Amino acid sequence: MKKIKKSSLNSQKKIAQLEQELENYKSKVALYENFEYFFNETTDLICIANLEGFFLKINKAFTNTLGYSESELLSKKFINYVYPDDVEKTLIEINNLKEGNNSINFSNRYMLKNGSCIWLQWISTLNLKTKTVFAIARDISEIKNTQEKLIISEKLLNESQKMAKIGSWEFNLLTNKLYWSDELYNIFEIKKNDKDNLIETYRSKISPDVKNLLDQLADRAVNEKKSYEVEHPFYVSENRTKWLLGSGEPVLNEIGEVVKIRGIARDITAQKERDIAVKEKEFAELANRAKSDFLANMSHEIRTPLNGVIGFSDLLLRTDLDENQKVYMNNINNSANLLLEIINDILDFSKIESGKFELHYEPLNIRKLSQQVIDLFKSQAIKKKIALNLIVDSKIPEYVLADIVRLKQVLVNLLGNAIKFTDFGEIVLLIEEVKIKKEVKSQFSTIRFSVIDTGIGVKKENLEKIFKSFVQEDASTTKRYGGTGLGLSIANKILEKSKSKINVTSVPGEGSNFNFTITFKIGVNPNQDKKLKDTQNEKKLKNLKKLNKEMKILIVEDNKINMLLCKKMIHSIIPQGVILEAYDGQAALEILAIEDVNIILMDIQMPVKNGYETTVEIRKNTKNKKIPIIALTAGIMIGEKEKCFECGMNDFISKPFKLNELQTIINNHI
Repeated sequence: MKKIKKSSLNSQKKIAQLEQELENYKSKVALYENFEYFFNETTDLICIANLEGFFLKINKAFTNTLGYSESELLSKKFINYVYPDDVEKTLIEINNLKEGNNSINFSNRYMLKNGSCIWLQWISTLNLKTKTVFAIARDISEIKNTQEKLIISEKLLNESQKMAKIGSWEFNLLTNKLYWSDELYNIFEIKKNDKDNLIETYRSKISPDVKNLLDQLADRAVNEKKSYEVEHPFYVSENRTKWLLGSGEPVLNEIGEVVKIRGIARDITAQKERDIAVKEKEFAELANRAKSDFLANMSHEIRTPLNGVIGFSDLLLRTDLDENQKVYMNNINNSANLLLEIINDILDFSKIESGKFELHYEPLNIRKLSQQVIDLFKSQAIKKKIALNLIVDSKIPEYVLADIVRLKQVLVNLLGNAIKFTDFGEIVLLIEEVKIKKEVKSQFSTIRFSVIDTGIGVKKENLEKIFKSFVQEDASTTKRYGGTGLGLSIANKILEKSKSKINVTSVPGEGSNFNFTITFKIGVNPNQDKKLKDTQNEKKLKNLKKLNKEMKILIVEDNKINMLLCKKMIHSIIPQGVILEAYDGQAALEILAIEDVNIILMDIQMPVKNGYETTVEIRKNTKNKKIPIIALTAGIMIGEKEKCFECGMNDFISKPFKLNELQTIINNHI
């Protein structure tokens, strides 16, 4: 019985032992399963490698993160996947591992399969017995990017503080000592020296008024415990001043007493200089506007009576006059036109000086233009008994794209000067093509215009002087030959728009050569539709004759002389036409309320209601929408023509005007 009991106890013990072993096994299996789960599912990169540099085992995070397959990563040494710039430091770290030093927080970059790279931070250890490396890595790319951004931000902040030229200071009331930061020494442009009395050095660089102001602010900071801000100039040297924007605030001890004043100071010299420059610019613009307004008003005041002089003298020259009367009238007309040229020179210079003009390109026949310019001066050349010749290079293209008016203006100026300053010999306008690169020859042509004379010439020391505004070679030149001294200055300003300028070679007493060179784009013949235009003009003339008996023309003009002139010109253009007169805009509206008219000639500056306001009112009435309205204005400043069109006018003619100019405008709108 005892034997049976003993045997039973042994069996129970064995069973209990087996059960315990089974539990331990299950626990190990569970632990292994948990490890496998962690190994495969963690986002950290886990690997086992050997010292030969191969991965022996990797988890899913390796393939998911790097983009390579498991077989790719196991088949090559892991150093092949390290970013080239980090290979050297990675090999050094492996050597450290071999020596038994664990890796903690080692970082390097790995290449991804898509060509980019990521930052990995490693913790690794070596099993010396098996020579096996166990390692865990974590993607720290975002952390690295953030660190780089912080470094850049810190660097930018430091550079900004330096560029901002801000220094700090502190004044100790107990020791009566002043302390400056290094930047404040830089601002005051003085060397740092501990032996110097900084207070005396500082106060020597400011005026007595500034000293008093700073003393008052310091007393206020101490007594009222208030901060302050002040800007003031200081001397860097005898001839140079800088500006400082400073602020100060009181520093209190534990019982509330002011023991220090601390603050910052910023160099605001550049800002002050900008402010001064802005004020000077505003003043210059204001002065320029005042000048423009003055010129516009003077233009109107002078052109209005001049319109009567030129217009009536032009009409009188078309009547039967005896020889003496013709001479007198020609002199009146020429004098008036000379005065107009002077006014135009001044106004033109004002526009060009302010840069408020642009070149308008259109097809130009240089041969025809140059001949027209020569024809303008033929009679003067004959009177002075000098030869006037034109030489045009056969290589010049038939048409080029140019601003016809401005090019003609330059040539007229140069030839006019040549005629004025030449008393014998000859004047030649030479136009020749300059050699250019072959590859652009088909599209562009570089042409030199030269005006060569045998006149009085220009002294070498005066060659630059003649291009200045309102300046001639000397006072005797102005007295003898006249002129404003603006011509060459205006011509050069025009040529600047074409990237050119006037060049001069001259020998006093022998003559001069004024020349300039422009590269033109080659154009095409614009007159292919000439027949169509001629047909249209013929129809307009027929319509004009047809409407002679039934046409009504409304003239709106406050100046009686100009009203009379317009009436005479209209009678000459449309002999049978009926003319209605209005001396201000309101009177014109009253006439239009009861009369139907065919065309309106509208002055701009009038009492009661000006031309702009009147035109706007006229266009409000449906029946007046299509009546041609021609502006008659003595103002020719920039923007006036556009303003006429904006308010509803159809065309624009500047006073003073001649009969044929008015006739052309009217023909265009009948």
